[in-house]
Amino acid sequence: MKKRFKLMDYIPLISNRTKIEISMFLVIFAYISYVVHPESLDTTFCFIAMIFSFIGDISLNGMPLEKRPNWLMYTGAAAFMVAHLVYAKAYYILIKDLYEFFNPGMIFSSAFMVLFLLVSIICVIKSKHTLNILMLLVFGIYIFIIGINFITICSYSWSAKSLSFIGALSFLISDFIIGIETVFKIKRLDKALSTEKSGWH
Repeated sequence: MKKRFKLMDYIPLISNRTKIEISMFLVIFAYISYVVHPESLDTTFCFIAMIFSFIGDISLNGMPLEKRPNWLMYTGAAAFMVAHLVYAKAYYILIKDLYEFFNPGMIFSSAFMVLFLLVSIICVIKSKHTLNILMLLVFGIYIFIIGINFITICSYSWSAKSLSFIGALSFLISDFIIGIETVFKIKRLDKALSTEKSGWH
């Protein structure tokens, strides 16, 4: 049988070093925003959140996946969860005095998170690895928390006619990639998307 060409076979995931470099740049950017607008609660919250995000990136990407102890994985997950809650708080501050939380942006993003959850469930069902129950529980809680952040930012984006939802979506996708690498031991995107049995070895 002729092998089917798959473009995703040739697109690797972002390297750990690149993830840390991007995270460091974002910390610097968040700090500059805080210095320029120190009176603004949202820039303060975003800077705090970015610090926790950087801690999460160092914990999860500071060493190769196969060498990283579980305690670093849980530390990184906890740091990211705190970061997402702080981000959500920052955007909720922007929303509460000027806009309505319930709007089309909130509805669309909620529907997207349902789809996101379904993809995660498919990953669990299709995985041929013995999955750690605690790791799955943390992964589930993490999806719930990142969903709160994503929906809040999308609600703000709709009302304020802002493009901040793009950053939230990038964050969501990036964290999901880290999650499938960690929980399901998947190293390339085609492994996550393929329904073929050979893609899950």
